[in-house]
Amino acid sequence: MLGNFYSDPIFRLRNLVIMAITLLLCCACTQVDAPIVAGTNSPDKDLADYLSEMIQAARAMEKSGLVRGRLAMAYDVNGLREAALATYTQAEALEPRDFRWPYYHAQILAEMGDHAHALEVLERAMAIDRDYAPAWLWRGSWLLKTDSPDDALTAFKRATALEAGLSADFGSAQALVAKGEYLQAIDILEPLSKVSPHPQLHRTLGEALRSVGRTEQARTALAKGKATQPLTWPDERRDKRNAHVRGHASFQLAQTLSASGRVDEALTILKRLQAYHPEQACGGEQGVVLACNLMNSSGIAYDRSGLPQRALETVLRGLTLNEEYIPFHLTIANLYRQQGDLASALNHMNRAIELNPARGYAHEQRGRLLFGLARFDEAKTAFETALQLEPEKRTTLFLSLIHI
Repeated sequence: MLGNFYSDPIFRLRNLVIMAITLLLCCACTQVDAPIVAGTNSPDKDLADYLSEMIQAARAMEKSGLVRGRLAMAYDVNGLREAALATYTQAEALEPRDFRWPYYHAQILAEMGDHAHALEVLERAMAIDRDYAPAWLWRGSWLLKTDSPDDALTAFKRATALEAGLSADFGSAQALVAKGEYLQAIDILEPLSKVSPHPQLHRTLGEALRSVGRTEQARTALAKGKATQPLTWPDERRDKRNAHVRGHASFQLAQTLSASGRVDEALTILKRLQAYHPEQACGGEQGVVLACNLMNSSGIAYDRSGLPQRALETVLRGLTLNEEYIPFHLTIANLYRQQGDLASALNHMNRAIELNPARGYAHEQRGRLLFGLARFDEAKTAFETALQLEPEKRTTLFLSLIHI
């Protein structure tokens, strides 16, 4: 009789309603401390103003996990890590079903080297969404750093199942190397090395080849793996934090966007920064470097967007404000060279060298201009000077010398 009572559909429905109401009440009663205040006294006014606005919004909507999470992202990408960690915790308490807050929290912990803790927090994010491939790649990478190659291999295989690609395959190979299963790792790495020049991939292949006694092949692979930058992968959700970059950090972001072809986004950031660092400051006594940098970077971005005349006008205007700012001369020289005016380009390159004769790049570019003007003896001298100043560029410069 009692069993029939508990199995009654009306009773079960009522129970579900009660549970739902209880959950809603618990969420509504979640007590979270006031928004953490940081960075508002930064000398970088662009950053200080933005953080002040975000803090004000978080105070006005103190129960909003989204608004608190945005504040955390602003702290995160602008280098205020401790404030970001605490604020991500607040955002997660306010909105426990949002994948982003524990995911971003875990990223900071990993950047700080606390991979064990990062994995614990990442698990909370993955409990919300287990089908996001980059999360599995991070999981595998961090498991390798905590000496858990078996679990790492499982993570990388799951990433492959969700979104096949080089990063997941390379991760699996790394896990196999960590397990001492070199031949299996080589089976994965050798095909990858034919399609990717990434140094970490070749270095890992070299280590695996050396472990199985293939010394000559290992030496060749290791020679290609001298650079230290790690292999990374696209992470759309992680990159969304960059919308909150401000100040000097946003200038660096603009340069990266411009170089990668996302010129409109770069120019939007550069124009916003110029409201705080106007062109006139390039010729003043304070804020000179950033104001001039913004003008020069804007000129480069205009050129990349197919507006070379506007680019030239921008940097020439900068030159009237600060004739001794070397990047203006380098950019102007490049723009004149693109127009075929090698003589004018050479004049600006000569001025850049006069202002700083110790930079090999300027001597190399001078050599190329002299070569284009058929002044071969002078070009050879310029290349030799560049070699002395920057011997690491020996291959490129020797090729230039060979053509003289």
